[in-house]
Amino acid sequence: MTDTFISIDGGKSALRLLAVTGERRQVGAGPGMSYRPGEDGVERTVAAVRAAAAGVELPDRVAGVIAGLTAVPGEPGPRRELARRIGAELGGPALVTVDVQLAHAGALAGPGTVLCLGTGTNVLAMGAGGEYTTVEGWGPALGDRGSGYAIGLAGLRAATAALDGVGPDTALTERLPDAVGGAGLAALQRFYRDPELIARIAGFAPVVVEAAGSDAVARAICAAAVDDLVALAASAARRQPDAGPRVSWSGRLLDAGGPLQGRLGDGLRAHGLEPAEPAGSSLDGGLTLLRGAAPYTRVLARLREQVGDDG
Repeated sequence: MTDTFISIDGGKSALRLLAVTGERRQVGAGPGMSYRPGEDGVERTVAAVRAAAAGVELPDRVAGVIAGLTAVPGEPGPRRELARRIGAELGGPALVTVDVQLAHAGALAGPGTVLCLGTGTNVLAMGAGGEYTTVEGWGPALGDRGSGYAIGLAGLRAATAALDGVGPDTALTERLPDAVGGAGLAALQRFYRDPELIARIAGFAPVVVEAAGSDAVARAICAAAVDDLVALAASAARRQPDAGPRVSWSGRLLDAGGPLQGRLGDGLRAHGLEPAEPAGSSLDGGLTLLRGAAPYTRVLARLREQVGDDG
């Protein structure tokens, strides 16, 4: 029987699951996860994995699972428990790590630097020997520069500034009621009470990016975000010199042909870096990590140590 391997990419906005059996590829989706007071996120992560797995056909036993998560538990105990629970849910040994490692393996499958851009931002530079450096990953209150959240928040603030007459006119004001859920105090209260507020704010980022072609305010927001991403990539590459000059990315906001990508490429080249189109997705990267392909052999070994897996 052909083995089944599962790769999971879990962000603040959504969780995606890829099950591969030979040439057969199945994809499922579940809800995203953001930090909430008073919990370690294990139960909600397992529930999201369960929801994603409900959309695919799995054998009773799978050969291996890897989950790259924005909200991976930082403490060893909850991290081991999460790996155990995911493995029990899917029927095979599971590893958990941060989402940027899957993004790196998917986009480059080798040395270089990857910008993992979603609701948040994380950047990883890895050398040929498997040593790596990360920058960002500070979250929405302390960082996430250049992220979907940062772009969305800047767009919403620009819209309210225009309405208050303290900022330039922008077409973004037309989309504000839809983003907030209406007008007036009641709508604002519902907006701020939304437990998925961070993901909701990040959901305004595509509106800003789309408007950038014709709106000066949106264009300036996008330019500032790209400048932040270039600075982060340059910093990570400097800290890990054997990573080389290649820089790739992960995230729909940087899809090929989008308005952010041209400025990103120009900015990277200005720092002596080489833009590299992503070779694959984060889900593909999970499979690369599970195979332990170079330069990810040491990463895989560390992940196994974290869950007490000697296999």
